[in-house]
Amino acid sequence: MATPIIMPKVDMVMEKGIFMEWLKKEGQAVQKGETIYVMMTDKASIEVEAPASGILAGLSARPDDQIPVSQVVGYILQPGESLPEAARQSSPAAITADMQANTELAEEVKSLVGNGDSALKKNGDKLVRATPLARNLAREMKLDLASIPGSGPRGRVYRRDVERYLHARPPKQVETMSEVQPAQVLGFTPSRQMPKLIAALPAARERGRVVLKGPRAIIAQRLTYSAAAIPHIHLSLYVDMSEAVQLREKVGPAIEKRTGQRVSFTAIIAHSVAHLLGQHPVLNSSFLGEEIVYWEDVHLGIATNMDEYLVVPVIREAQRKNLEETVVELNRLVERAHSKKLQPSEMTGSTFTISNLGMMGIESFTAIINPPEAAILAVGKIQDAAVPVGKELAIRPMMALTLAVDHRVVDGAQAAKFLAGLKEVLENPYLLI
Repeated sequence: MATPIIMPKVDMVMEKGIFMEWLKKEGQAVQKGETIYVMMTDKASIEVEAPASGILAGLSARPDDQIPVSQVVGYILQPGESLPEAARQSSPAAITADMQANTELAEEVKSLVGNGDSALKKNGDKLVRATPLARNLAREMKLDLASIPGSGPRGRVYRRDVERYLHARPPKQVETMSEVQPAQVLGFTPSRQMPKLIAALPAARERGRVVLKGPRAIIAQRLTYSAAAIPHIHLSLYVDMSEAVQLREKVGPAIEKRTGQRVSFTAIIAHSVAHLLGQHPVLNSSFLGEEIVYWEDVHLGIATNMDEYLVVPVIREAQRKNLEETVVELNRLVERAHSKKLQPSEMTGSTFTISNLGMMGIESFTAIINPPEAAILAVGKIQDAAVPVGKELAIRPMMALTLAVDHRVVDGAQAAKFLAGLKEVLENPYLLI
């Protein structure tokens, strides 16, 4: 019997997954446990393994398809087996598309019954058949419906036709003014009405377009909300990292010998932050509208660059770990992030985030809070600088720290005390061993 390949449910709240790409082709032989396709949740990309050995057949999912969990996207056949009759007649993707078309047609009928408007709109001498959803989107994006090929009966234009045309339209059709609602583009409904963005596009040749999707769309959604809804305040100071450098040189080789993992400054900073947050619980909290939740555990998010986007793996219960355990867990998560094998459970539930761009040469910067957290720490480059020591100047390795906090939760004085405490700990790191 043919073995179905399904869209897996990788966390408790997942209802749909976005299909990204097949890593194997129709008719290819695969082994059980071999990666065959990549999917995307609202947290990260996931590689899906073959449930059995055999030949791939009936692959129905296409890039960017939104597929409900447990829906079949293909089959694995054994010698002599054939596809189920239903799979040969209609793919799940086609069924989904038909359902969308039927839904839009039903909305059109409802619209016609409700207000008596005609589904046929004149454009010059040409009659354009389109659903209300397609017509509204075309109006918002300033598109000519008559120029959009329709995939429905008698050329009826559906919303998906408008979206396809919008993504593929040539540069010459770029408007001189762009009026787009961020909520519409990002596909989410914010808690407040977002203002329309009106900006003149440059009079330049267009190099290309990339549809906002996957991790980049999720990042845009969350950070747009954070920047618009959370009142940020920023505090900065410099830390003398001389003792931290000495600590790394002294204990690093021993830890690396035992674990095979190199001790990074990010690990030392993360270890220091995790243990200090217990003394400053307001920084390890979440704002929930009418109440503030203070967390006992420190689930420490570490922003990690993935070239095309950012992920934030989480060191869970970081306050319980010693420096060696922090080093091992941080390196494990970063390695899984770069190999794109992080599970959603390894990227959710952080209570505080650290973003370190020092290794990229950035001296200092501000970061946007990752909701529903109350704070994020931005770490800059360690660089030699002349600083006063007593009555003389000395060259010391200095590092800039910038703390962003949610002013609804954290007052400036509270944030300053935490930052001052972190400076003290990093300048005397042996206190944490």
